[in-house]
Amino acid sequence: MQKNILSDAIAFRESFLSEASSTNADRDYGAVLRVLLFYIWRGCFLSRTSGITGKVDPNAALISLSAYEATLGVLKNIRIGYQADATILARALMERIAIVGYLGENQNLIQRYWDGKWAPYKEALAWAKKKPLPNWMILYGALSGVVHSRLTGPAGHINNQTKIGNVFREVKHQDSSNNIGISEELLGFIVYSLAALDPLALALIQDNTTQPFPTDPSFAFYLGIDDVKEYRDFLQRLIRRYEKPSKNQS
Repeated sequence: MQKNILSDAIAFRESFLSEASSTNADRDYGAVLRVLLFYIWRGCFLSRTSGITGKVDPNAALISLSAYEATLGVLKNIRIGYQADATILARALMERIAIVGYLGENQNLIQRYWDGKWAPYKEALAWAKKKPLPNWMILYGALSGVVHSRLTGPAGHINNQTKIGNVFREVKHQDSSNNIGISEELLGFIVYSLAALDPLALALIQDNTTQPFPTDPSFAFYLGIDDVKEYRDFLQRLIRRYEKPSKNQS
């Protein structure tokens, strides 16, 4: 019997990975992809279930679901090597996460938003400035600098010497021995996004029992210990690269 990707994390993961043949990202970051896909599936599953069962307003459930689906879209572009597209979608994802958080605290506005009678972007971003993860607006500003390149024109970002053009020209076949490149940075962004999104989405769908990313004892049923270790090493590598040097370091 074929497993349902909506209710089975492994079927969801295999469906996602089968959409394209094996990629460099699969080779270099396979464990990271598997960890992230589990939590994206979980967010989709919990959001969908909360709406179907009538636990929350179906519109609230769909808003939560759409944020996880947007995360999946960024991850897909990272996997197949479209780093520039992933970067553009990453900025939009941050806006969507801010909307999830704002509407979670102002659920009386959900129907107006759903009916297209109110655009919450200004209010949501103002909210995010006060209640983000550390460096939220710094990251959002950096992504905005890529999306809104000063040199414009039809497909100009491919040829012009702009930030987004540089991303398009990034060499995809990197030396996997050092694991340094834009794909790794973008995967780190997905980790950051899930850490921001999960507690906000759980609040929006009024789920007080599920532990937010990255804590969930059920993940052990879907991921092996080797994946967990490799994922941990990935995070430690990113932290070491960007941590501030101590005063004792020259």
